Amino acid sequence: MEKGVKVKRLYWLFVLPFVLAFIVWLWYPPFVKFILVDAFGYPAPTQPPPLIWSLPLSFFYTWYVFFAVGVVGFLVVAAWIWKQHPIPKIGRSYPMVSFVVPAYNEERNIMRCISSLFECAAAFRGSSEIIIVDDGSTDNTYEVAWATINSKRRESAHIRAKVVRHTANLGKAEALRTGVNKAMGEYIAIVDADTFWESVSLTELVDYTHATKTLAASGYIHPSDGLKEHKLFVILQQLEYSQGLGVLRRAEALGNAITVVPGPMGLYRSEVLRQLLNEKQTKSVTEDLELTLEMQKKKMKIGYNDNARSATMAPTALKWFWRQRLRWSIGWLHNQLKIHKDLLLERRWLTLLLWYSLVPGFFGAALELIALLSIPVFFWFAPDRVFFLLNLAMFLLLVLVVGVVQQTIALKFAYNHYNYRRLLWYTPLYYILRLINILAKFTTLIQYAMGKKGTWRKD
Repeated sequence: MEKGVKVKRLYWLFVLPFVLAFIVWLWYPPFVKFILVDAFGYPAPTQPPPLIWSLPLSFFYTWYVFFAVGVVGFLVVAAWIWKQHPIPKIGRSYPMVSFVVPAYNEERNIMRCISSLFECAAAFRGSSEIIIVDDGSTDNTYEVAWATINSKRRESAHIRAKVVRHTANLGKAEALRTGVNKAMGEYIAIVDADTFWESVSLTELVDYTHATKTLAASGYIHPSDGLKEHKLFVILQQLEYSQGLGVLRRAEALGNAITVVPGPMGLYRSEVLRQLLNEKQTKSVTEDLELTLEMQKKKMKIGYNDNARSATMAPTALKWFWRQRLRWSIGWLHNQLKIHKDLLLERRWLTLLLWYSLVPGFFGAALELIALLSIPVFFWFAPDRVFFLLNLAMFLLLVLVVGVVQQTIALKFAYNHYNYRRLLWYTPLYYILRLINILAKFTTLIQYAMGKKGTWRKD
């Protein structure tokens, strides 16, 4: 209790990022002018630029500084404070857990997935079962799954496992419903078929949910290609996930505001998940987000434990990444603006984070794209084009410094290492991935305005 009180005293730290943002906003332009004019002797323009040119530039600069330094810094503080909260120490519980794995055309990954779940089940002191739901695969997913189960049974005969088969592809939500309705466990662990859990993850999640009395919980998900992870596209996604989970997910957890228990790794109380899946049909292409927000609407407690970890197969080509992000983005819009729009009007920490993902996330993406496309226009009409380019270079230097600091913190939070596997050196290239995400969000804004809700395609 005493430590919890001390943690609450840290909340004043939320002010610091906005103070820092104001200082940067106020003093960086004079600093740039000092460097260019006083230090390097470039002649400053004698005439002030026209307002029609300078006001948009000032707006874009202000937006970036207060978002990147103030808002993101606010989330970093929230993520750090969350980690200071102690997990209650109570007697361990070992309820039965059912793994449910929906699978469609996953013959390449299902063997490794099942093997990792057998390792989790073997390390867990309670009883468990593994249910693979083959959702009408057209490859050898069914046969490979059964072969893996039969092989693992020789080592772990006490672990129950089976494969259930749909004769046609009914979709992931139906595959989940089939598996959940057949599950016998007090808890149900949902696992994507291209995901591999670390052996202690099940124990970590069960201990956490039992100690915190949460009804669902997720863990950290590491993007991988299943091999040596040297591909640039995968490395950039590791940077992205470290920010999304290492910072944002922790910040969400601070105020019971988890927005999504993701498909690769989630543990639910069985009666809760069964009720969610059976009481109504899912309407969006992001069923994990929809189910989680439905729990939030009912004010159910959801948690996050970054000691539970898994690796998931990340897209290694632009085509698959683009399709994945279109589905994620349009699913977010559909959930926030239609299915769960009531959550945007509540007075909760969750509501603040939903508005964050909507305004800076989507409309900010459109603004950032406009700013990027406006650079040639600003250059063409600049009173002094060389001076404009020099200022632009100094601004990009600021962006790089802020990005490196943010990424260093995110890697520390995600992997407990400031430069995990030297990922920090790839920070300057991260904007490639960010630009693709911006384009995807801008595209889905247009698609959603035209009435499209997205389709589930295998990524």
